[in-house]
Amino acid sequence: MSRRTLPLQWLTALSIVGLMLVLAGVLLWHGARGADQLLVGAVRDTGRQLALTTEERARRLVDPARVVVHLLARDDLATDRRLADRLADLPLLAAALEAHPVASAVYIGYDDGDFLSLRPLSARLSGVWPPEMPALERAAYLVQMVTRDGDGPAREEWRLYDRRLVLLARRAMPDFDFDPRTRPWYRRALDGDGERLTDPYVFFTSRQVGVTLSRRSADGRAVVGLDASLVDLGQEMASLKLTPGTRLAVISPAGRLLAHPEVERLTVEGPGGMRLATLEELGDPVLSRLGAGGEADETLRFREAGEAWFGMRLPFRALGAERARLLVAVPEVELLAETRRLLWQRTLVAGGLVLALLPLGVWAGHRIGRPLRSLAEQVRALAAFDFAAYRGVRSPVREVERLGSALEGMAGSVADFQRLTRTLSAEPRLEAMLDGVLEDLLRITGSRHGAIYLENEADATRFTCLAEQRRDGEGRPLPERLALSTPEEDGLADLSRDLEARGYLVQPLRHRGGRRLGLLLLARRDEAADGEDRPWRRFVEEISGAAAVAIETRRLLEGEKRLLDAIVELIAGATDAKSPHTGGHCSRVPQLAEMLLEGAHEAAAGPFAAEVVDDDRRTAFHLAAWLHDCGKLTTPDEVMEKATKLETHYDRIHEIRTRFEVLWRDADIAYWRGRAEGGDEAVLAEARARRRDELQEAFRLIAELNRGGAALDDDRARRLEAIAEWRWWRHFDDRLGVSDDEAERLAREPAPPLPAEEPLLADRPRHRIAWTARPPPVAADDPANRWGFDMRPPEVAGHRGELYNLRVARGTLNAVERFRIQEHIVQTIIMLESLPWPAHLRRVPAIAGNHHERMDGRGYPRGLVLAEASLEERIMAVADVFEALTAADRPYKPGMPVSRALSILAGMAREGHLDPEVFALLLDSGVWRRYAERFLAPDQRDAVDVAALKAAAGLADDDRR
Repeated sequence: MSRRTLPLQWLTALSIVGLMLVLAGVLLWHGARGADQLLVGAVRDTGRQLALTTEERARRLVDPARVVVHLLARDDLATDRRLADRLADLPLLAAALEAHPVASAVYIGYDDGDFLSLRPLSARLSGVWPPEMPALERAAYLVQMVTRDGDGPAREEWRLYDRRLVLLARRAMPDFDFDPRTRPWYRRALDGDGERLTDPYVFFTSRQVGVTLSRRSADGRAVVGLDASLVDLGQEMASLKLTPGTRLAVISPAGRLLAHPEVERLTVEGPGGMRLATLEELGDPVLSRLGAGGEADETLRFREAGEAWFGMRLPFRALGAERARLLVAVPEVELLAETRRLLWQRTLVAGGLVLALLPLGVWAGHRIGRPLRSLAEQVRALAAFDFAAYRGVRSPVREVERLGSALEGMAGSVADFQRLTRTLSAEPRLEAMLDGVLEDLLRITGSRHGAIYLENEADATRFTCLAEQRRDGEGRPLPERLALSTPEEDGLADLSRDLEARGYLVQPLRHRGGRRLGLLLLARRDEAADGEDRPWRRFVEEISGAAAVAIETRRLLEGEKRLLDAIVELIAGATDAKSPHTGGHCSRVPQLAEMLLEGAHEAAAGPFAAEVVDDDRRTAFHLAAWLHDCGKLTTPDEVMEKATKLETHYDRIHEIRTRFEVLWRDADIAYWRGRAEGGDEAVLAEARARRRDELQEAFRLIAELNRGGAALDDDRARRLEAIAEWRWWRHFDDRLGVSDDEAERLAREPAPPLPAEEPLLADRPRHRIAWTARPPPVAADDPANRWGFDMRPPEVAGHRGELYNLRVARGTLNAVERFRIQEHIVQTIIMLESLPWPAHLRRVPAIAGNHHERMDGRGYPRGLVLAEASLEERIMAVADVFEALTAADRPYKPGMPVSRALSILAGMAREGHLDPEVFALLLDSGVWRRYAERFLAPDQRDAVDVAALKAAAGLADDDRR
């Protein structure tokens, strides 16, 4: 009897469409609810950020004024008692107004009631002058003065000045009646030292709302004040609205308005004049409802006049007000408008997607109904010996499914055997090879559980498990270690019997010489009875021989590689250990450089997209990076560790200080000798004091120059030369008790009779340290230079001249020592090129030795054009500079923040020092961030503007691809 069926493609299409309809409905409902909740939560977070932003902008109005008030409080203006002297300092007050644009006035109140203020002329203030006065058109400043003579009446006067502070007009103001001593800003400044900020209030003269920053003068007899208007804060608040209908206000605990987008509504006219308006007087029922909720910080939803609102009361800590609050009210109709629009759009998209999936379902059904044709194609591939082409099929027909499974098993066994052979011959890593071999063996042999143990090289009775595989999670874990009772074959036989009893085949792994390397354990198949698994055992035995040979080869290679890596890291460690101040350089640079190389390898686009970093390149680069500064082993310790200009094996500033002590005592001796000879005590004491001050100043200069922190300008250089000519008397022979080397250097100069008068500072022949044999072969015309160096060695190996070192323009190293530092790369190249590197490592000396070359060919030691060098060499140059800039363990500088170091690298890339493409790779790959997180202190990990750095390096947008 025939059976009616439904075409597979239509059944699949209807099923997909029905499920999509259900899924779309559920997702739309859930998404609408979640979007509302997320949006409200986002608004809460945005409101808190708004409060912080408003606080910050308020602080920006006030904080710059602190410096102005601090400087004015220390100026003579605060101590001047004469009006003429005060008026002479008007340019200083005008400069203070120019430095702080939002300042509406700067003034000084004195303890006798005097007052002097300078404010920019405004329309409000110009109304006190007759409009027909010609001076009013040119006036830029208004000066308000109150002066008192003793207990007499106060004289009030206003003056007009132009932009150049030329007096234009003056007018007596008897109604001004202003006593600064009664003002809050004056009284608050007298409470203590430092700047004092008033609560917002209405200014006496301009009637604007603002705050006053005041500070008591150094003598305590005057107070300097500066008014900062809050008009700009209100205007900035208007730009911070979350939606067009958002309402904002800052109120005090007493309900007074401190800030509002409509600045003119901050004040109202009261019985005593202008004052700050209250929240109720603002006439905004929404903000009044929100502000009436108490002082607690909270978010709430409410309705006002039939409209739903989302409100927030947030703490506001600025403007000098304690416990002020920022009120934010947002209409919910504006807040959720975008969510409703997105919900409608998603509904349309879901409907369109369901309709689009209908033909897709038909097509999927057609695809599912083609298993037989696919199976036929794969069988033809197996007949053509293409075993890897078999992919298997799935079908609702049982016979087709079984046939496909049988063919799949056959093809899988052949493919596994091929993969096993490939793993044995190609996988370089020992443990990865053992895992792969064991996995393939279990699949081929049908065993459920297996492990490979290797014999410990130090103890032939101990075996350690390096690979264990279980199919489908079957079998209990085997022990991590096995032990033989004796190292002979009897011990192996005992272990085999124990494991055979537990259902495991034990197959020794022996290399070509017959020596045992390890054991292969395979669980016997459940369906194989005793005596019926001989073919299986023979197959395992044959595979074990090939595996043993592969194990022996890998162990030899890995042992040699570990030894080489250990030696290389030993050299790097010794280099770092040589100097406590660069103790991490030789270990940090390799890690940074290898991260950059890996970033180039992973780049999918851009200049490094075609770079393929294989294991040989990685190995060569790893060794070169760890050896890049091995030549520092030859750098003298006193040069590497030189933290001051006079430091050798110790800091010779102490010798010079001792000479100053001698001169100090000479000044005392001169004083007492003069007294003994009947000299005037006052004159002698004054001369001794002057001499002592001169000695202190001179030694401070030399000590500061010795630090090398600031550049040596011409004035300091001339002063240093003058100090060097001062004389002191030596009474002891300086050639006694010295070493033979120093005695030889002392013999170059004549020995004056004692006592000898010597200059305070000098460059002597004894200070020139000769080369022990000959200078290193770095000159281009040196016949011994077979490495292509192009440097000019100094005449001496060291120069300890006191003036010579103190004259160093910047830093602590003189020209000779700078060469000795640069010489480390020369020694690195000589050392590495003397080693017999195998073919795949022959580029190690070039990679390690060229990281001080430049892209424009102006580097050292060979003056190579780094732009023509390999990627590895360019990466090493960038990594070396970046680590040096950020290192915090150098004696001559602190570790730079990341942003500063990257800015310097950008300049070096633009100037032809470093490779701009590698610099862009450092930025785009995020290597700088990962390096900073691993190696730099938290205070060095600051914000970085990648786009600005690329622009500074001269990189276009296309360079990042």
